[in-house]
Amino acid sequence: MSSISVTPSNGVHHSSPDKRLCNGKRSGEGTVNKSYLRCLEEPYLYHTQNPGKAIRGKMIEAINQWLCVEAGVLDDIKEVIKILHESSLMIDDIQDGSKMRRGSPSAYQIYGVSEVINIANLKYFEAGLIASNLGTDCTRRSEASRIFNESMVRLHQGQGLDIYWRDHYICPTTEEYIDMVLKKTGGLMLLAFDLMFLFRDTASCDKRLTREVGYHLLESFSKFFQIRDDFCNLWDRSYAEKKTYCDDLTEGKFSWVTIQGIHKEEKVGDNKVLSILKKRTKEDHMKMYYCKLLENLNVKVETAEYLRDLEGDVRDQILSLGGNAIFEHIVERLGVDNIDIIENQGNINGNGN
Repeated sequence: MSSISVTPSNGVHHSSPDKRLCNGKRSGEGTVNKSYLRCLEEPYLYHTQNPGKAIRGKMIEAINQWLCVEAGVLDDIKEVIKILHESSLMIDDIQDGSKMRRGSPSAYQIYGVSEVINIANLKYFEAGLIASNLGTDCTRRSEASRIFNESMVRLHQGQGLDIYWRDHYICPTTEEYIDMVLKKTGGLMLLAFDLMFLFRDTASCDKRLTREVGYHLLESFSKFFQIRDDFCNLWDRSYAEKKTYCDDLTEGKFSWVTIQGIHKEEKVGDNKVLSILKKRTKEDHMKMYYCKLLENLNVKVETAEYLRDLEGDVRDQILSLGGNAIFEHIVERLGVDNIDIIENQGNINGNGN
């Protein structure tokens, strides 16, 4: 049987899912000039030319210290997660109106909304094909396909909640926000874990890492990761330089720190935080005022302390599994004490004195 190939932006060649189908025949290639199809990839290639922190790839390597997944399958799982992560960021930038990504213009700013939506959706399906053809066992392939599809539903539910709250100016409870985080941010990590657990080497894997233990660990890490990101959006100097200063405020996003501020003000009959959020300001002086307002409400200090607690909890769970140098390094790198925190963002009265 002839095969096509899936070649991601990192240049690593992945065998086509069609090459490994358990049944059925592949349809014809069609007559469209291949150069046109390559042109469709340009927004994705542009987006991925400036790689991010690759946290999810490192997380997969860390988890594999316990699960011992065969190298070829592991590489394919990494590619599935990478494709989904990068494609979702391209869509996120459109939905959030973000003009910058990793220090460069967002893909839709260059290629337009329509082309970016199309290639991102195409990549979602491409990832699904890779997931549904992992390994060689048809039963496990079928299960992998189910896992992928259910995960995609949860991921879009999480993203949808985030957008719905923002566009309807509904401030969620802390519990509702965490549920959204576990669907959205935690979704890719749990998808990777589920696929790896399915294809683990049952003879060599660490039996202490059950599915329930793995879920608890990755859900804890997901909360830490997202709340840290919310904190950094307002108070991390390097984040402001690479993206846009305090762009969650411009987006109108109900982030962790904003939710805490709104709830604190509600208790004293005030609503400045929500009022400013609704304006979706692009003005730096208003962003500085907003950050200082949250600081005066003690949100900054309390969030930093909560992040330290979450970090400690993740570390404890890792140690209970015998330790994991890769995972521990990830947590250390993301630790709140390693954030280049912006201080002294201006006087709350706005008079400069």
